[in-house]
Amino acid sequence: MDLEECINLYLKYLKFEKNLTPDSIHSYNKDLIQFKNYLEKNNIKDINEINLDIFRQFLKHLDKFRYSNQTVIRKYSSYNNFFIFLESGNILHEQLSQFIQSPKKHHKLYNFLSQAEIRNLIDNIDTATVLGLRNKALIEFIYSTGARVSEVVNLKLEDIDMLNNEINIFGKGRKERIVYLNKNSKLWLEKYLELRNTLLYSKKNESYQPKMSDSKDYIFLNRLGGRLTARGVRKIVQSCLIKAKLTKKISPHGIRHSFATHLLQEGAGIREIQELLGHEDISTTQIYTHLNIKKIKEDYRKFHPRA
Repeated sequence: MDLEECINLYLKYLKFEKNLTPDSIHSYNKDLIQFKNYLEKNNIKDINEINLDIFRQFLKHLDKFRYSNQTVIRKYSSYNNFFIFLESGNILHEQLSQFIQSPKKHHKLYNFLSQAEIRNLIDNIDTATVLGLRNKALIEFIYSTGARVSEVVNLKLEDIDMLNNEINIFGKGRKERIVYLNKNSKLWLEKYLELRNTLLYSKKNESYQPKMSDSKDYIFLNRLGGRLTARGVRKIVQSCLIKAKLTKKISPHGIRHSFATHLLQEGAGIREIQELLGHEDISTTQIYTHLNIKKIKEDYRKFHPRA
């Protein structure tokens, strides 16, 4: 079978059978197109022309790009899952998946803000405009729930239960979990939602009608009434950091990281934090334990009279 045909078949499977998010499908597609381009440069167009030696040469080719550990692991996973799909459907005759061993994962230590820095960040957001209200509601929301950026931008009005302060989140692989609004997050979200429709129905949107109709159900909107993107969230966080005169390099994921770290510092259990973050593997959550131990040691050396 033709390589492109195999990839298209697999992407349809991911969308309709596995219910993966558009972002996840885009990542798979990007990895598989890179593989296809390499094979075509080597005059390989049929899936059953691939053997173990060819695949190993491709992996060596990837080394040239000096990808991060996380990216390499994702790519290995993409190819492994692709091969498993083709093997199970008797499309790929050679059993390549059994030979793929992913590199060991190195958990990245994200920067995070202290509790005082979080207060400073939020308190310095100007709420005189609807965009300011949105920004405050957005950052309060991430800090209150620990939601991923991809989860925040896909959040819909129907996912909110204001009565019970609960939010229905659809995470990686469309896995569902409940997260909670604290009183500050609820307050600013309500204030923003009162004025949200002024973004949706602004005169600025007259040339934006096709996209606007697609965005009307989403909570966080951009200045033109379209759905806020992950890139837009990153820009908002950077802008708010500058206004608060905070010099740490913090991404939206760093606010999620702060959420988990502060919960642990206040005595929350690691299993409860795992559930709130939507981590499938407890080892991913345990990075916060290591971080907290480091902080405890620093405080001990700083404050113990004989340390």
